[in-house]
Amino acid sequence: MLNSRAPFAVLLVACAAGLIAGCGGNSALSNLSAEEAAIIDAPPCARNTAAESMGMPSEERIFGWIRDLTLFGNRRTGSIGGMKAAAYMKCQFESLGLVDVHYETAQTMSWEARKSSLSVAGEPIDSSPVPFTMITSSKPNNFSTPPGGLNAELVDIGLGTPAEVYAKGVKGKIAVFDLKFLVPTLALAPLMEFFWDPGLTIADPSSLNPNPFQTQYSYIIKTIVDAGAVGYIGVLADYFDSNKYYNESYHLQLPVPGMWVAPKDGQKVRALMAASGNATANIVMEGKSNGEAIGRAVMGVLPGKSKDTILITSHHDAAWNGAVEDASGAASVLAQAQYFASQPAESREKTLLFATMDSHWTGYEVHKAFGQKYILDPNSPYKVVGDVSIEHIGKQGVKDADNKLKIVDQPEYRGIFENLSPALKQTMISGIIKHDLRRIALLDAVALCPTVGIPTDAFSCVAGVPTASLIAGPNYLYDEADTLDKIARDQLVPVARFFAELVEAMDATPSALIGVGIASPVVNPPSLP
Repeated sequence: MLNSRAPFAVLLVACAAGLIAGCGGNSALSNLSAEEAAIIDAPPCARNTAAESMGMPSEERIFGWIRDLTLFGNRRTGSIGGMKAAAYMKCQFESLGLVDVHYETAQTMSWEARKSSLSVAGEPIDSSPVPFTMITSSKPNNFSTPPGGLNAELVDIGLGTPAEVYAKGVKGKIAVFDLKFLVPTLALAPLMEFFWDPGLTIADPSSLNPNPFQTQYSYIIKTIVDAGAVGYIGVLADYFDSNKYYNESYHLQLPVPGMWVAPKDGQKVRALMAASGNATANIVMEGKSNGEAIGRAVMGVLPGKSKDTILITSHHDAAWNGAVEDASGAASVLAQAQYFASQPAESREKTLLFATMDSHWTGYEVHKAFGQKYILDPNSPYKVVGDVSIEHIGKQGVKDADNKLKIVDQPEYRGIFENLSPALKQTMISGIIKHDLRRIALLDAVALCPTVGIPTDAFSCVAGVPTASLIAGPNYLYDEADTLDKIARDQLVPVARFFAELVEAMDATPSALIGVGIASPVVNPPSLP
C-alpha cells in the first residue's frame, strides 16, 4: 500500500457510515488552558475598509499574510502556533467582511517529541524523531524509551520488503531501511489533459524526481512491527541532506520509536554496522501524544442569491513554519475572500463558503467533520455544487551535486486535479495561458474522485462535487526548510486572478452543468424504489 496525503474516499465513507468517532465535530473535546482560551476566544475583528483590503490584493499583501502565518512557529494541530493560525484566519475573514465566521471543531490528536537522540556502536548519529511513533493510547499519554534509552541490535532490511524483513529477522531488533519516494512528476502523464510549459522545462531531468508524498513507509512499518521489531531507523534515501522530514500520521498505531537520518548518515550507520558485525543502537525518545486534541476549521460566508454554494478552501496548519505548505494556500483563500467581498452581493448567483482546516498531519479529522456537516448532511445550510482548493505556491527544489537543497527560480511543477465540465475546462485552459501559469497541468480526476479520491485537501470530490484543486510537491515540503524564500512570489497574484475568474465562471454556470462529477456509490448510495 502506498501512502496518500488524503484518502478521503475511505474517510468520508466511514463518516457516512458512522464508523469514525468524532466525525460529527464537537464531541469529547479537551478543555482549553487560559492561554489557549485567550487565543481562541478573542473578540471579533473589525471590518477593514482601507484601500489595500479592497479588490484583488497585491503581491505584497498576499505575501504579508504568508509571512504572518510563518511567524507563529510550527502550526501543528493542538499547538499554540496552530491555535494562533486558526485565530489569525478567523480575524482576517472578519476584517474582510465575511459573515457567520466561526470555528468548526473535531477531536483529533497531537504529537511532540521533547527529546530524542540516536547512537550506533557508541557513536552519535545526527537524526530526527519520526512523528507519531511510540503511540500506545488514544488518550493523553507521555511516552519515553527506557531509562538510558532503548538498546538493541541493528538489522539492515534494505527496502523493507516482506521477504527482506522475514529473511533477516527483526524480532527484538532495530530495523534499518531505505525510505523511497515513489511518484515523479512524469508519472502523472496519463492524467494530463493540458500542460502549459512554453519553455519546455519538462525536458529537464528534474521531472523524473519523485515528490515526498507517496512512499512505502506505512507498508514497511506495519510489516516490521508485526514481525516484532522494537524500533527502526529510516534512511531518507531520496532526500536532500536533511533528516527533518515530518511525515503525516497515516493512521498508524506505532508503539516503537523511529528515527529519520539523512542519506549521508544512513551510509555512516551502515558503515558502523559493517565494521562491528552485530552493532547495537541506542534510541532515546521522550514526548507527549494527545488523542483528545482539538482540531479546527475556520469558515466564513459571502451569501449569494441561492443556497447553491461554491467552497473555496485550503489548510492553515504546518509541521514547521510552513511557508509553501501551506501558508501559501491559506493566503490564497484570503485573496479570494478579499476579492469577492469587494463585489456587490447581488452580483453573486451562488453563495461562497470559505474555509481553512487543520489536522492535515494528524488524520484529517477536521476535514471529515466539515465534509459530514456541510456536504454529506442533507440538512446542511449549503448545497455545495463546486469546490476550489489551492495549495503550495512554491519554487522548485532540487538536489545539487553535493546532495544539498537547491532552489530554482521557477515554479515547482504543479497540477490542477479537476472534474469540471468541458466549458469550465476550457475556461481553465484559457486562464492558464492568459496568466502564464507555467509548468502547470490539468489532471483528469473524473475516475479518481469517486474511488480513491485525489491527493489534495479537496475532500468533497469523492461525494461527486465538481472540483478544481491546485497542488505542487516540491521536495522540501515536509521539511523545516520550507521557509519564506521558497515562495514563488511572482505567482501569487496570477494564481489568485486565475481562480477568481474560475469561481466567477462557476458562479455563472447552472449548478447542474458545473461538473462531470460522479458520486461515490458508497458515500451516496442510489435511492431505493
